[in-house]
Amino acid sequence: MFRLYGFYTQNSLKTLYVLEECGGEYEFEFVNLSKGEQRSDAFREKTPVGKVPVLEHEGETLFESGAICRYVANVTDSALYPADKMQRAQVDQWMDFFSCHLGRWLTKLYFEAVIKPNFDLGGPDESGIEEAKKFAAQQLRMLNRLLENTDWVANDSLSIADLFAFAYVEQCRAVDFSLAEYPNVQAWFERIESRDSIAKARARLPQ
Repeated sequence: MFRLYGFYTQNSLKTLYVLEECGGEYEFEFVNLSKGEQRSDAFREKTPVGKVPVLEHEGETLFESGAICRYVANVTDSALYPADKMQRAQVDQWMDFFSCHLGRWLTKLYFEAVIKPNFDLGGPDESGIEEAKKFAAQQLRMLNRLLENTDWVANDSLSIADLFAFAYVEQCRAVDFSLAEYPNVQAWFERIESRDSIAKARARLPQ
């Protein structure tokens, strides 16, 4: 059985979505970052970086959401991370794209709009917000073009890349960043959100 330690943030949600979609049996343990639980000695023994998510499995631990998603899909022999080397590389490239580009800028907006006020980290960085909005819009246009001809981001089939990306894109709601100008992205988002795995994963989190 897997045990996942996480919070409300998109990095934890990515791993929850993949665990549910892959059908891996797991327990979820909420780590309350607002109370500093990630800084406890017990938690720091699980990860040198003191951040969530962390996965425990068979006496070993993993941190970093991308590594966790890939590992879970591998262990469960899920078609969401295909065995074919090129198809797998296609999944990897889109996970990297979201981590380094679109996800980066949406997370910047989330940090300014949600994390800073809730963790008393000072006022918003207005120039940073404008920069993030500009680059997020550019990259959403790229994604919208891709999704003109396919329902999914890699290999014309649902993969861990879609779930990974979905967790980033759903931050748009929290920061009031509309997807209305990107209808193909909006349709892709709705396809994923309608899956039972998303509802089940979200139900694991404290309300």
